[in-house]
Amino acid sequence: MIVGTGVDIIEIDRIQKSIERYEDRFLNKIYTPTEIEYCSAKADKYRRFAARWAIKEAVYKALMKFDETIAWKDISVKNDDDGAPVLEELEKITRIKEMGISVHITLSHSNNYAVAMAIAEK
Repeated sequence: MIVGTGVDIIEIDRIQKSIERYEDRFLNKIYTPTEIEYCSAKADKYRRFAARWAIKEAVYKALMKFDETIAWKDISVKNDDDGAPVLEELEKITRIKEMGISVHITLSHSNNYAVAMAIAEK
């Protein structure tokens, strides 16, 4: 049964401007080391960072009724062996999983926007 949903869209240039202006201060406030390493290594890194921003927002929206203290760095995206995005099992995500809730995520980006969706299922 679906117990939560979330969606978010962000302008890629908004994230790019924040990264260029605040550099590591911005990156380290929002993203985990796993995400920073992955995105920074890509030619289209700003799209990747924007998509991860969007998924953090979407996951928060899907899970906020189970843990309203969930924060930016409690949500981290990595890629599975097939390249599909999955949530890293950090402390709060693991705790939610122990409640019997699984979170399905997807993200995409174009030249100008990144979008993400999360579905919480029990």
